[in-house]
Amino acid sequence: MKNEYLRHTLATIDYRFQKSIKYRNSDFGDYSLGKESRSPKEIITHMYFVLSSTTIYIQEERIQKEEPRKLDFELEIERFNLEMKNLDKALSENELDMNYSKRLLQGPLSDILTHIGQISMLSRLNNNPIEWEDFSSSTVRIEKNEQ
Repeated sequence: MKNEYLRHTLATIDYRFQKSIKYRNSDFGDYSLGKESRSPKEIITHMYFVLSSTTIYIQEERIQKEEPRKLDFELEIERFNLEMKNLDKALSENELDMNYSKRLLQGPLSDILTHIGQISMLSRLNNNPIEWEDFSSSTVRIEKNEQ
């Protein structure tokens, strides 16, 4: 399997993301702590931009500079989920060398994990804490995009 470790990391990101938004209420997307902090919707828009930029770079070796248009919260979630699948497909089709893989892990993938932590914290502060779980024992599955 091409890029198995990166694809497992992406599957882990997906698992954690789904947990972070599972118990959302209708106003959670706009929940803000003020002081110019991002809302969950704004965080997901940024996470989508990071993922789509990574996908474009892998597929076309082009830097994406155009910021995505902002959507409502549910559509942001859908767009992010779709881009997760697009990136997984790109990883399944393009063999990346170890140095390139390390850069993806330390850059965009770690950035997204950090932002999922922010969403999880905002969920707790919005009275919807994430249930405890031993994440190292969770069932995390890689998308089946193999040809």
